[in-house]
Amino acid sequence: MKTAAHIFAVNGKSNSGDFFLGPATKWRFENIIGEKVSWQNIDVRKRVTEEDVSSLNNYDYLVLGGGGLFLPDTNPNKISCWQWPISINEINKLTPKVYAMSIGWNHFYNQKITMPDRNSDFCDPSREAIFKENVENLISKSELFTMRHNGDCEELKKIVSPDLHEKIKFEFCPVVGYVEHKHKPGFVNKKRYHTFEIKDDRPNRRYNNKTRQEFYYELLEFIRDLLHDGEEIAVMSHDGSSTFYHFLTGVGVPFTFLNNTVAKEDRIIENYSKVKKLYCTAGHSQMTAHALGLDYYSLICHDKLKYFLQDTGNFTRDKYCLINEKSILKLRGSE
Repeated sequence: MKTAAHIFAVNGKSNSGDFFLGPATKWRFENIIGEKVSWQNIDVRKRVTEEDVSSLNNYDYLVLGGGGLFLPDTNPNKISCWQWPISINEINKLTPKVYAMSIGWNHFYNQKITMPDRNSDFCDPSREAIFKENVENLISKSELFTMRHNGDCEELKKIVSPDLHEKIKFEFCPVVGYVEHKHKPGFVNKKRYHTFEIKDDRPNRRYNNKTRQEFYYELLEFIRDLLHDGEEIAVMSHDGSSTFYHFLTGVGVPFTFLNNTVAKEDRIIENYSKVKKLYCTAGHSQMTAHALGLDYYSLICHDKLKYFLQDTGNFTRDKYCLINEKSILKLRGSE
């Protein structure tokens, strides 16, 4: 049996999106090559040394991704200027076949590859040249290089050489196909809760035309209308985000908590079975809802959510709101 190293967010078990990326990417890769392989997980955020390259060269395949690996501020470094800190020299020494699968651009509003600090707009212009040369070498090295949204492909093409544009292909995150294949056939939607999945991180980038508090009070107004109509409310967390949970608790709103940080597929899917309608700011929650055929509504604080709706043909007025605009009016209009 051939061997493969899977390079991704290995330590992402408390994040249901990253957790699903493990089995989903392996499943998709084996479908691509048409055979089973023996797998070894490797943390994408570990600095790659010469010794690591020697070890990686013992595998038949290197599978990189999926995930939003081109975010500059999750694992800031000046080796590659994206999440996998591997130098050009080390990329060029790799001998296995390399498959970069459904990488996410994942940049937030007004964020550039030159911004390594998630809490400020500090910009280091030298980072763009490092990123450009590093990724160009990776694309050239790869047997397959895909990104998970067409919008992501276009963002990367703005930076890398036109000679490489044809090698940059679109393919949905493997979580979509994996959940649809493995879990949708027996899935029963109990349609109980209007469910809100609100991310905590980077509020300075998500809410650039309003504060997080202003957005929460808009949602509160909408939730109170739902409660008045006899609907039940739930808060879902796929990564431990809790500020909206505490906000609703503080204002006395009754709700159920659906915890997806459990690293167990069946438990996570069971939580989704209780969703009547999902309102989400998280990319993988949106993807999972889509794969299961749920009714979902994207609260777009991040271009990746818009790109996914565009790629699925669902970027219509009844499927999203831009939370930096008059979100509550659009939410009401969708009911």
